Amino acid sequence: MLIATNDEHERRTLVEDTVGKILSACWRGVACEIMQVLREVVNRYVNDERVDKPKVPARQLSLIGLIFGRVIDHIPGDNPLQRIMDDAVDGVSKHQLLLGERVELAALSSEARHTLKRKRATRCLRSP
Repeated sequence: MLIATNDEHERRTLVEDTVGKILSACWRGVACEIMQVLREVVNRYVNDERVDKPKVPARQLSLIGLIFGRVIDHIPGDNPLQRIMDDAVDGVSKHQLLLGERVELAALSSEARHTLKRKRATRCLRSP
């Protein structure tokens, strides 16, 4: 479909939709991997008898969890890639929005043409 279009704006919206889906899939994979590593670290800490547990209090373990949580949640606010990914997750298709906008513009211009024809017809009826 991407090759079939000659319109650069339409092509850009298709690319953005595709990139958003790819980024979303990658992000889910990375987040899943981080959670798996965190699980392994905690399990080793809890179950490994070689770790001297009194030296590492639960408060410090909780702090490690908070740090991991902040890393996962830390994405700069004004990031266009984040916006593209969020749109993909929310099911927002830029391409569908563009096509809808074009339909609205076509309907509007058709309606405007119809209004203009009515005004012309009214003027013709009034003139002697």
